Amino acid sequence: MNKIVTAAEMKAIDNYTIEQLGVPSVVLMERAALSLVNRLKAGITKKDRILCLCGAGNNGGDGVAVARILFTQGYSASYYMAGKPEKWTEETKKQIQIARNIGVPEYNELNLTHIRILVDGLFGIGLLSEVRKPYDELIEKVNRWRKANPDRQVWAVDIPSGLSADTGQVLGCTIQADFTVTFGFNKRGMLLYPGRDLAGKCFVEDIGFPLKALQENEPEGFSYDVQDFEQLPERKNDSNKGTYGKILIIAGSKNMSGAAYFAGQAAYFTGAGLVRILTEEENREILQSQLPQAMISVWEEMDELSLKEVLDWSDSLVIGPGIGIKPEMVRRIKSVLELAKGPVVIDADGLNLLAEHKAWYKLLPKETILTPHMGEMSRLSGKTIAELKADRGAWAKEFSKKHHLICVLKDSSTVVSNGSELYLNRSGNQGMATGGSGDVLSGIIGALAGTGMNIFSAASMGVYLHGCAGDEAAETYSARGMTAMELIEGIRKILKKKEK
Repeated sequence: MNKIVTAAEMKAIDNYTIEQLGVPSVVLMERAALSLVNRLKAGITKKDRILCLCGAGNNGGDGVAVARILFTQGYSASYYMAGKPEKWTEETKKQIQIARNIGVPEYNELNLTHIRILVDGLFGIGLLSEVRKPYDELIEKVNRWRKANPDRQVWAVDIPSGLSADTGQVLGCTIQADFTVTFGFNKRGMLLYPGRDLAGKCFVEDIGFPLKALQENEPEGFSYDVQDFEQLPERKNDSNKGTYGKILIIAGSKNMSGAAYFAGQAAYFTGAGLVRILTEEENREILQSQLPQAMISVWEEMDELSLKEVLDWSDSLVIGPGIGIKPEMVRRIKSVLELAKGPVVIDADGLNLLAEHKAWYKLLPKETILTPHMGEMSRLSGKTIAELKADRGAWAKEFSKKHHLICVLKDSSTVVSNGSELYLNRSGNQGMATGGSGDVLSGIIGALAGTGMNIFSAASMGVYLHGCAGDEAAETYSARGMTAMELIEGIRKILKKKEK
């Protein structure tokens, strides 16, 4: 698990380290500069000309230190101070004085003619308002230079200048980086689009923030990597099909059997012991042929008693893929929610029905997971898609807290919140933008929740596994033209790698 911070959280950790634990800020600055230098040196020669573009704040001080370290090691490095002298921080003043004492070349204007590497130290994570003149002109000049010279590189210090560390949105204008070296912990805005693209390849460097500083200022955000697959439920030798969860999936309608198949097969491939699909009569034969290992129940044979029996049978419930929003389905889903005990995963048309029947929120079990994409979330929350994309994390957290549930807000950068914590997903690719992908996710989450896994963990790990399956499918088949079938196959492949 990797901690992900906002600007305020990082500032709190930084201040605690300096003020309470007594680590001098100049020490952290030196470590930050040296970590960037070590990354940079792996791809340059001493013939390459390097310019550090520096602002008045400590980010600029980092940039001056980078230029000085490179210069003392024999590299052709220099710096340009864009920040006004009266606004230089004390740490930045010290770095400039040291650089001048050593004789590091200092530019009087931003001349990029012969530069191959530009180090962006103009603004750090503390930038909150839009970039103003003359700094916007400097940023545009750097971006034009980079675009006109494909062999040139931009390395950002901590974060690309002009990018919001919290939302990933552009604050007026921002530098497009090829690489970003960020310090201590990754910043939320570099995991959310468009920030993820603007940061380029990101390296997270440990510069010595003590564990106590993190414990005293615990960030709410986190992400997973492959080591976290250890959290998946253990498979025991002494077990049976009931050990791994009985999943009831309410999915499909006339001419919409595919959604039920994708969710059911994904649940099985994730490790579910038993899957029952409740669907329309028209889908019975199709699903019995496509997914013979699943039990099939149909609405036409379902009275209140038998509905209660299948709900009591299940360890988790998935509602929504391909069910439609006809009046008859409204009645059916209301009956389900009145009897359901949870965990419940609501997706697709289940969300559309919920958006039309706000009173149903009172019927939702305590352990409920909603998995809306941006359009569905707009209908649920009343916010525009533009508003939601401007700060995905904040809206997911607010919605979860308001309704006392888990919100999986799906997009190019999916976030999951329980109202206090925030999971930011780093797996997945553009090939997953295909019909059936969401059905697969609901099946994965339903399977994990059905094993007794904590529902926030089930939702977060389900999103991560879903993205990893997409990455595996893209590597095997290519992202272009990927379908839900390849995505499902990716689940099995990625879990096989985990078991090695």
